[in-house]
Amino acid sequence: MKPLQTVAMGYVVIALQALQGVRLGPDGDPVAGSGYDLFPDPIGWLLVVLGVGLLPAALAFGALRISGLLALVVASALWFPAVAERIAAEDPSLGWAASLPALAFGGLLFYRLADAARAAGERTPMTVLQGLVTLTALVAVLPVLVFGAGWDGLADLAAGSGQLLNLAAIAVLFTYSARPWAGAVEKSAPPTP
Repeated sequence: MKPLQTVAMGYVVIALQALQGVRLGPDGDPVAGSGYDLFPDPIGWLLVVLGVGLLPAALAFGALRISGLLALVVASALWFPAVAERIAAEDPSLGWAASLPALAFGGLLFYRLADAARAAGERTPMTVLQGLVTLTALVAVLPVLVFGAGWDGLADLAAGSGQLLNLAAIAVLFTYSARPWAGAVEKSAPPTP
């Protein structure tokens, strides 16, 4: 599997809970909105971190790995319903704060991939990836306007843009996973006799 395919599969697992919204209750039966997530985000983040480990060192150094690991730790803590419910009950802005490592990871990944596409002379992928950097910044800033400035009319846009970002990330990562600048290893042709 190509590195970005592994990262994209991690994003698929992460997005499934948001799309399906079904969790396991204490008795093991599926229930809406409470209990344990059927598609645990920590498994998705583990795939993301493993995929990053397969990327070329020029793409996957330092802050990208750290933000991925931090997102994995936060997702692991939030997988427990008691923790997630306590954070939601305490203050909705804490949920936003808990999403920041994932947003930092995504923004940094898209930025580094855009830079790699630029260096490879591929303008369309570069532009698409720069658009994802902008969308990631928007997703990070909108909750500040909702919670801090009291612009409650933007709450639906803030929630929807986060889901849109996950879906766009999945599509783009799968689309560009075969590019050499994204860490795909080109298979050499067998020697001709």
